[in-house]
Amino acid sequence: MPTYEFTSPDGKTYEVGAPEGATREQAFGMLQSQIDSGTAPAASDPSLVVSAGRMLNDVPRQFGLAGRYALTGPAKAAQVVKEPLRYFTDKVLPDRQVPPKSTPLGVQAEKLADTLGLPRPQTPTERVIGDASEMVAGAGGLAGLAGKGAEMVSRPVAGFLAENAPKALTTGESLLRGLAANVPAQLGGAAGAGLAGGASREAGGGPWQQLGASVLGTLAGAMMPGGAGNLLAAGRRLLAPAPTAEKLDMQLTRVLGQSGTDYSALPAAAKIALRREMADALSTGREVSPEALSRLADFRALDITPTRGMISQNPVDITREQNLAKMAANSSDGQLAGLPMLQNQNNRALIGRMNDLGAQQGDTFAAGERAIGAIAAKDAAEQARVSGLYTRAREMPGGEIPLERTGIVNGVYDALNRENKLRYLPAAIADTLNDISLGQTTVGGRTFQVPFDAKALDNLLTDIATAQRSTSDGNVRAALGIARRAIDAAPIAPIKAPVQGQPLVTEAGAAYLRGSDAEAPAFMDALHEARRAAAARFNWRESSRPVEAALGAGQPDNFVRRFVVGGSLEDAAAVAREAPAAQVKEAIVSHLKDRALNGATDEVGRFSQSAYNKALDAIGDRKLQLFFSPEEITQLHRVGRVSSLMQVQPVGSAVNNSNSGALLLGRGIDMLGKVPFLGPLTAPAAQNINITLQQRAAQNVGPGLLRPVPAPSRVQPLLLPGLAAGGALLSQ
Repeated sequence: MPTYEFTSPDGKTYEVGAPEGATREQAFGMLQSQIDSGTAPAASDPSLVVSAGRMLNDVPRQFGLAGRYALTGPAKAAQVVKEPLRYFTDKVLPDRQVPPKSTPLGVQAEKLADTLGLPRPQTPTERVIGDASEMVAGAGGLAGLAGKGAEMVSRPVAGFLAENAPKALTTGESLLRGLAANVPAQLGGAAGAGLAGGASREAGGGPWQQLGASVLGTLAGAMMPGGAGNLLAAGRRLLAPAPTAEKLDMQLTRVLGQSGTDYSALPAAAKIALRREMADALSTGREVSPEALSRLADFRALDITPTRGMISQNPVDITREQNLAKMAANSSDGQLAGLPMLQNQNNRALIGRMNDLGAQQGDTFAAGERAIGAIAAKDAAEQARVSGLYTRAREMPGGEIPLERTGIVNGVYDALNRENKLRYLPAAIADTLNDISLGQTTVGGRTFQVPFDAKALDNLLTDIATAQRSTSDGNVRAALGIARRAIDAAPIAPIKAPVQGQPLVTEAGAAYLRGSDAEAPAFMDALHEARRAAAARFNWRESSRPVEAALGAGQPDNFVRRFVVGGSLEDAAAVAREAPAAQVKEAIVSHLKDRALNGATDEVGRFSQSAYNKALDAIGDRKLQLFFSPEEITQLHRVGRVSSLMQVQPVGSAVNNSNSGALLLGRGIDMLGKVPFLGPLTAPAAQNINITLQQRAAQNVGPGLLRPVPAPSRVQPLLLPGLAAGGALLSQ
């Protein structure tokens, strides 16, 4: 009895014993009858060799099917545009009378595939895979065309549209870019639509069932690429070794450098905290925001605890944190005081950082007093030096020789007249100059000779300096300065002629002078040295406003504020040269803290970022550099930045500054706990929710370090699958 072997479409093998003389066709008929009656012999799976051979034999067919789908898929997708045009031409154009006047593009593609000898799908599995492949091919083709179209629209060839229809151009470009974006998700959606819709059809589903299955398949397929990518990324992160401190330092240096922060200059404790937080951020696989990391670095450098909103500056986070803090502060439950207490601790920490820089020791009055004292001491030392030089000149041989006086006196009056300051010269100085010019003075009816030698010159300059220091009249000070400079500029020489007909000296004196001629040059050199020293002293006294004020009517209580805080850069530089820098620096920090606290004490003061930053900006970095090191200046600015981050309410936030809503919510929680039966059950849960929110906002700053990720569009993954499916439906 012959035995025939048959293979079913699913690859299983059946052996059928047939009567003698039966043909293969008769044996196959017997097998079909047995299958229908349920008496068919058990099917056996093909051997591994047979299965491998069949797969190899089927490779050309699969390539052929792929070629068919590559032709028919884009053609059917293109029917979204082509079919409305075809319908219009078939209905309107009168050149053809016998319908159909034309055939769909998808049908033409199927005919072309048949002409090329490409196989058709035969089994349900092949048909379902064919549906998915056509959808993917169609969606891919549309994505490519959309990308090319977006490039063309953005080129200069679109200038006409840009000038005449800018809104249409912008809308079209956005649509094309949307079609060309996120291609993996859209192709995944297309594949899911084809698989689900085809499976529903093969299972006997109707049109609406197939449509529903396609929609579900699109949604599921669109999520597959992203989900798979996330799983792979998570796997890589789990398997990746923990980053070393050196690698984290490199990452921190690079990221912080993008926002202008020098990681190497941060305190060691801040670096340790940043390494830990950077490692946590990198473990998420998302990109770290340089700006947010820089904000966190400022907080860690000041040892101040931030919240997520302070780091991210997200208006939604800030609104939630601020309103939650107000609500907790208005509740009587101490467990809810986390955020309010954190705000209080941070306020005290800001004050503490200012005290660390010297604000607590700073005293503007004492600093002004020390500055004025230092300048006065320097002037006294210079005065003593000048007097000593004049004394040395007088004590030299020829030191009492009378000096030429007319040129000096005339030079003073000429200079005052040129500057129109003659009338402002004090009477006492004018009388002295007149007495010197005449060579005599009358007091009490008696006439006295007025010598003019080195001692008289020293006394004249001292009188002028005393008069300058004792007056607050600007014109008088200017006149005295002109007189002093004229004396410094006038040439000095021993007298050679009598004064007003009077003999210069007695005969004995003349004989002495003639005997001392050889010693006159040495005396004149000493006198010139004394004059130069005196000129240098007076030039210094007039070199800056702070020195003039310190030697005049300057008051210690406003000296630093007048010439450093509110003065020019030149004034501040003069104070830095002449005054003790440490005391002035502490006075500046004390001034900044006083402005930030509005004069309140450390215990009750609220640090105002706006007042502090305004005062800091008013001083300016160039003046700060005269008294502070670069690290200290960085710390001052860091206090300003951190205080701003703690208190700022960016655009988009909705903080309840009136405190009314927070009061109602806080009291509401208290009242809820007092409601019989319901309160004890619900109040603890409400409190726990608030505590959780507070802890997350106050401690979990990690999410605030990450760059915001745009929410994925729920519609975009459906665009290409929808177009491809629409084109395929139009061919039905």
